[in-house]
Amino acid sequence: MRLHDLGLPYDRDGYDEGVYWQSLRAMAAGHRLYGEVFHSQPPVFLLSVYPFYMLFGRTLWAARLGIAVISMAAPLGACMLGRAIAGRLGALAALALMIADPLDLSLSQRIEAEAPQAALSMLAVGLAFTWWASRKGLAGVAWGACAGAMLALSILCKLLGVAAIAPFGLLMLAQLRHVFHQPAGARLACAGSLLAGVAGFLGAAIVVLLPYVGSFHSLMGSVVTYHVAAGVVYENLQQDNFDRIVPLLTSATAFLALSSTIIAVIRGDLRVAPVLVWLGATMLMLEVQTPLFDRHLVALIPPILSLTVFGISPVRRGWKLSSIAANTATVITLVAVVIVVGINLDRELEYYVSERNQSRGDDMEKVRQAAIVLQEATLPGQLVIADDQFAAGLANRSTPPDLVDTSFVRIRTKYLTAQQLIQDASQSNVYAVAFWSGRFHERNLGDFREWLVSSRRFHLRRQYTSSQERELWIKE
Repeated sequence: MRLHDLGLPYDRDGYDEGVYWQSLRAMAAGHRLYGEVFHSQPPVFLLSVYPFYMLFGRTLWAARLGIAVISMAAPLGACMLGRAIAGRLGALAALALMIADPLDLSLSQRIEAEAPQAALSMLAVGLAFTWWASRKGLAGVAWGACAGAMLALSILCKLLGVAAIAPFGLLMLAQLRHVFHQPAGARLACAGSLLAGVAGFLGAAIVVLLPYVGSFHSLMGSVVTYHVAAGVVYENLQQDNFDRIVPLLTSATAFLALSSTIIAVIRGDLRVAPVLVWLGATMLMLEVQTPLFDRHLVALIPPILSLTVFGISPVRRGWKLSSIAANTATVITLVAVVIVVGINLDRELEYYVSERNQSRGDDMEKVRQAAIVLQEATLPGQLVIADDQFAAGLANRSTPPDLVDTSFVRIRTKYLTAQQLIQDASQSNVYAVAFWSGRFHERNLGDFREWLVSSRRFHLRRQYTSSQERELWIKE
């Protein structure tokens, strides 16, 4: 499902795919993240995609393949959590719901951090519940270490993964309570798997971050400070965040999660608490996220889907009232799962049709034509400054590593200035400047075009419209 039409030659996001495609091209050319390549996400995202990009041809398809493969951690995690909570029926139900989720599928075909982060968080929580079900002995140590390591990787993929600390925290507190109720001589052995989880988290974090010790200040500036500045600039948009979240909270999957949660509360299943806290923490993070984009909402899918499993329990034999009630709840929940899966599969078919139509649309045809002109006007190896990195990628051209991202957010937060553009355009290996998306016409970048005209280093090769909005400048 993820491989179907994976290589459609258009920007599925509208901008960010081009940014991360150019980032991968810069890494392939030997430039380092945070030192030379501007990157506003933690390192695991691009580091995990990079091997697929290099091994499978350094193409758009290869980069998306990395996302598709990493996103498969989500069905695996859902299956593990479902099995830990409700046995094989729970595993199958969670697996089916995750596979059929249209938002997760769409983001699993884009070069963006959200799908990998959600997938790694789902796997981390699935491992945590598997550890909770088998906390003793070597198995407990292994599950704990794996869960802790996966939690670290999810956070270091995108900071929305921090919300997954909430269920981990509750499970750890419950285990600590159990440890302190043990005899003094048995406490250390009982806490072994808990310590393994902490060690796994710290070990994975150190392995990922150690190569960036020398550029740690730049990393923090790009990953943390930059987003804080964006929150200030786009503060007026935050009031609309809840309205963006509501549609997902009123989806068919969400209503199934609500009914399953009620069943779990009636049954007295306290294991639902960590997942509810996870959902609450994720909602809180999305509520304060500024700016909030629709793709961020995929972070809600793992906790919502996890709650659906609690309406299922292993089938009980006998005619006791408790057995009849539990089996009835399981049957009703499974029927609801089938209905929700059917609804979502239909939406996934609509998604496939929509993506193919958009790839053939007039807007993408114009971008492809612009890429052809750029390719004809430059030679391989010559760098291009562009406000549409995807078009440069289609032309098989790279941008300077510090200009892989020229987004409105970066411009309006003044993390990109006209002076920086002028300095890069003055470099000997930069041969073209492409105005396409309107980003370079932002007010605080106005000096850049004036410099192009007055410097006489570049000449206007192509004006795509009667205005100055879309132009291609080539170095003389």
